[in-house]
Amino acid sequence: MADVRSLGARIWRSYSVAVVVLVLGVVLALLTPRFLMIGNVMNVLTNAAVIAIVGLGMTLAIASGNFDLSVGATAAFSACIAFSLVPQFGVPVGIAGGLIAGAIIGLGNGLIITELRVPAFIATLGVQSIVRGATLLYTNGRDMYLQGYPGYKVLSGGHILGIPMPVILALTIAAMLGLVMKHTRFGRYILAVGSNTNTARRSGVPVNKVIWGVFAIVGACAALSGQIYSAQVVTASARIAVGLELSAIAVVVVGGTALTGGRASLIGTLFGSLLVAMINNGLNLLNVSVLYQQVTIGLLLLVTLALGVERRYRLAGPARRTA
Repeated sequence: MADVRSLGARIWRSYSVAVVVLVLGVVLALLTPRFLMIGNVMNVLTNAAVIAIVGLGMTLAIASGNFDLSVGATAAFSACIAFSLVPQFGVPVGIAGGLIAGAIIGLGNGLIITELRVPAFIATLGVQSIVRGATLLYTNGRDMYLQGYPGYKVLSGGHILGIPMPVILALTIAAMLGLVMKHTRFGRYILAVGSNTNTARRSGVPVNKVIWGVFAIVGACAALSGQIYSAQVVTASARIAVGLELSAIAVVVVGGTALTGGRASLIGTLFGSLLVAMINNGLNLLNVSVLYQQVTIGLLLLVTLALGVERRYRLAGPARRTA
């Protein structure tokens, strides 16, 4: 019976957010008929995909017992790198250069955490400030524009069989990371490190290398999200992707990945991203000020965390009474 309850709890953690998405979709459709218009649905899916891509990387970081507050700054810097490379070397090199820049920033986070033994919160918060400042210096505080390169616009405006390119990219990354988590030693190591770092180290897990790899992936995912966003607005600057770290953490936690580490729900992150995108879109359609969007996401995160704490306390109750 206990195993059945445990299985049921795992299924509910992974798919409860899908139920919330469905209910929210019905409510928004009733409140504003524009919500179900094809153009608006595609817009929601595209915006959800941009959040999902960085959220998928953040899922690995949180599953390993860490998190990254520098993803927004990484997204902005990587977009600026891509914008500067495309006119000189072409779209593929520009995109690759931006991804490499993001991975290097992520790797730097991992090295600071493992080699200098700086907590992830402090390390990534410091890197966030450094990278934002470096982006301002790189751009001289100006906006960068990229006109006449339709290949780059494909990142945000392209379609395959009617499916927006960002959605295809997000699903592809989710599938690849899912295979990594389920069928590779690296994936198992991530969960082991997140469950108990000291035990994993004593068991022979190369903890430092795992953390380096995780943060490099987070950085590359943030870079791709930044490039998709910059392709949407055809602008890159130090001001883009502000607040992306809050959205990324929110979609991961709402999707069922615990901040305590040791568990990852990539499917949950996809649904969490869709939920956040629907909330933002619904508020826009209802003419609610954009200022309330971050407030709403923050409240959603707090409620999710509170429910998670309450559930852990409730489950621990029988053990305390037995003791």
